[in-house]
Amino acid sequence: MTEHIGTTEALCPTCMAVLPAEIYADDDGRVWMGRECPDHGRLDTFIWPDVKHYRWMESLAFPKARPAVTRPVSKPCPTDCGMCARHQRKPTLVEIEVTQSCNLRCPVCFMSAEADPHAMPLETISSMYDAIAEQAGIDTGVQLTGGEPTTRRDLAQIIAMGREKGFWGIEVNTNGVVISRDIEYLQSLVDAGCTGVYLQFDGLTSEVYEKIRGLDLLQVKLDAIENCRRCGIQVVLAMTIVSGINDDQLGRVIDFALENNDTIIGVALQPAFTSGRFEASRVVPLTMGDVIFMLEEQTHGLIKVDDIWPLGCSNPFCDTGTYLAMTLGEDGRGRVYTPCTRNLTREEYLALYDKDSPQGSVFWDIVEKSEIPSLGGLSVIIMNYMDATTCDLQRMKECSMFDTMVDGRLIPFCAYQLTDAEGNRIHQPWGLE
Repeated sequence: MTEHIGTTEALCPTCMAVLPAEIYADDDGRVWMGRECPDHGRLDTFIWPDVKHYRWMESLAFPKARPAVTRPVSKPCPTDCGMCARHQRKPTLVEIEVTQSCNLRCPVCFMSAEADPHAMPLETISSMYDAIAEQAGIDTGVQLTGGEPTTRRDLAQIIAMGREKGFWGIEVNTNGVVISRDIEYLQSLVDAGCTGVYLQFDGLTSEVYEKIRGLDLLQVKLDAIENCRRCGIQVVLAMTIVSGINDDQLGRVIDFALENNDTIIGVALQPAFTSGRFEASRVVPLTMGDVIFMLEEQTHGLIKVDDIWPLGCSNPFCDTGTYLAMTLGEDGRGRVYTPCTRNLTREEYLALYDKDSPQGSVFWDIVEKSEIPSLGGLSVIIMNYMDATTCDLQRMKECSMFDTMVDGRLIPFCAYQLTDAEGNRIHQPWGLE
């Protein structure tokens, strides 16, 4: 006996055919997405741990703000991206891959770091900024990524270029290796106008890094954060969550971020997804829903399940979060953190929501405009990336996070990283065929 929830379109991870799919709940109240490929059979993917919570999250979906600039399509989703005329939500964060080179070889990484190292020419990066400005606007957040962007000695020049073009929010997505040991390099990025460091941070034990990144990087991460503190630049911790390896450290990472809230202003929790060769018949990945329930347990109720809301900028099952607003204790001492969503109604959220807010600052922006007491705080977001087994094409059409191609196309992040079961990409790096 199953409960029908809805329909969508999904993929066969073997041949990447677009298939009609059903969203349904099983007898235990767990939510699945099922489809049948005529050539490769049935595939069911686990997508949420509790059907009541799934329906509640679905009820918080926001009105869609369509992109201002799109291009005609001739092929089915997700093979004809850029932003296509089917797309239903505007970009709020756009990435530029400034290199495919990396100074690490992480087992879980989805980037093309194994490729021959070469850097994108500055004139091409300039045109990428122009493409973002034209299609998404200069108020859109830009993230410089790779590979590892800090392998480029001219990264400060790239940041300055973006600021000169009018972009006010430019962050660097980094593993922290270079900035942990070269504070002068980091200071050059800050002086050029870098507004934030998006730091890979998978936990607080050496073992976690040895398993996820291939070597012990804990001290590297701590040194990178300290250098950011010394240079006066804010940090968001990006935690890749791998079941059985570091999924028990969510609470510890939140506590660490709160203890260092002078520098760390956000935590981005990212359940690991598959990009590369894999096998699948019945897939049970770690989901955003799992992480939400884990947070309540591991933070001892500091963050409750109902405190986590969709961010509004994309599909409700793509990005969720809250903002832990800080106030002083009753005696005027000590810090008290309270999820801002406990003091909001859905109607207030809709009224205060800014469709131009970058993903990570949706609730921060609301707190700034509201009467919710706050002396600062910590953003907590959960990002539910898709692979070929979890890909829901309705969610894909509502993506608000994009990658920039050399020809000026903006491609949804999950479409850009998508591979079939043999590891073959649909969209080649930088859109180069």
